[in-house]
Amino acid sequence: MEIMKNKAQHEIAGFVLIVLVVSVIGVVFLTIAFSKGVQTHNSVEVSNLLESSMYYTTGCAMNYVPNYREMEDLIKECYKSGAQECYDGSDACQIVDTDLKNILDDSLNIGESSVNKAYKLELYYDPEDDALPDEHVLTIDEGNFVNCSAVVGGSHPIPISSFGFGNLKLELDVCKSGF
Repeated sequence: MEIMKNKAQHEIAGFVLIVLVVSVIGVVFLTIAFSKGVQTHNSVEVSNLLESSMYYTTGCAMNYVPNYREMEDLIKECYKSGAQECYDGSDACQIVDTDLKNILDDSLNIGESSVNKAYKLELYYDPEDDALPDEHVLTIDEGNFVNCSAVVGGSHPIPISSFGFGNLKLELDVCKSGF
């Protein structure tokens, strides 16, 4: 009888140990699953918006008046030359900032009553050598990334050299709500 009692106690202790191990694994799994938050999903529409905005003709003419630059060319000029001046004396890099912000504001319609709650556009130099860090060039944002039911994003590379040393890269993330 005493042997049966010890066996029963060992089986109960083993069962409790198994339940504890399974519970700990479950808690770890749930913590990992819920800690990811809202993830960014690639969007063709966002990438198309970035690509089409590169063909926008800015108000910046470089050498003479009818030579107005498209957005992509003006971005390259700003990155290569720094504070480049337009023919009329205005700052080319400031025009890039202002015009890109106006394009995004008009296209995305950011607001509390809108589906789009916020956006963040980043322009940076991405060298081909992965050992080198990215070089930040410009950030434009509007709204707050809070209570996003989804974040959609896209990117657009801007080649700056035919030799392949790296690209400028535009990345746009948009906070969506109301799905």
